Amino acid sequence: MDVVALIPAYEPVGRLVDYVDELVREGFVRIVVVDDGSGDAYGSVFDALGTQARCTILRHETNRGKGAALKTGLTYIVKSIPEAGGVVTADSDGQHAPADCRRLAEALASAPDSLYLGSRDFSDPAVPFRSRFGNRWSSVTFWMLHGRWLPDSQTGLRAFPVSMVPMMLAVAGERFEYEMGVLIEAAHSGVTMAPIPIRTIYEDGNAGTHYRPIADTIRINWLVLREAVRRAFATGRQSSRERNQDEKQ
Repeated sequence: MDVVALIPAYEPVGRLVDYVDELVREGFVRIVVVDDGSGDAYGSVFDALGTQARCTILRHETNRGKGAALKTGLTYIVKSIPEAGGVVTADSDGQHAPADCRRLAEALASAPDSLYLGSRDFSDPAVPFRSRFGNRWSSVTFWMLHGRWLPDSQTGLRAFPVSMVPMMLAVAGERFEYEMGVLIEAAHSGVTMAPIPIRTIYEDGNAGTHYRPIADTIRINWLVLREAVRRAFATGRQSSRERNQDEKQ
């Protein structure tokens, strides 16, 4: 499998070590973990990961955000793993089953021109209300303003070809809103986005997440609205410029 697994990690639980081992058993030959400034208290977790021959550890000295960690990992993959045909991103908090990571990698291998999105079932009673509400709100606003319906607009489990990485690296954002920015850019670039149903896992009520349900949901939806307004304004300005040129002719 020439698909690299990329995991941004901030203050991860020890379960991450077993998770990486499970990814190896699922067929991933290269795994890149980005320590996003977790600090000395989590050094033992990353030291243990460093003993896994197929795992590369990249480090931020201070916490810079999930978007920044993803960009660091993507930049490394493009420059240092030339054989990589694609990337699967997964979270470090146990939400994404290794078997589902493999399923997305297989989908990418069979049709490598799409962006595949792991889609959770938010009707599952195990899903915390704050997660269900935040995701549904984002999905509805994304559909209304950017024209694509994505049943899980905040999923961190994604698979895409390396050819999409330059576009992703050009997207602004350093924290959780970065992933939404990628979807907006993909939607307006004509990229096919294919949801794939995955297991819905919330361990200990999703206690391992660093997502702030109110602040980060507002930040994400503000981005969705702001980008829609910016793009509409740019389109209107371009149309006005073309009309003026036609009148001069």
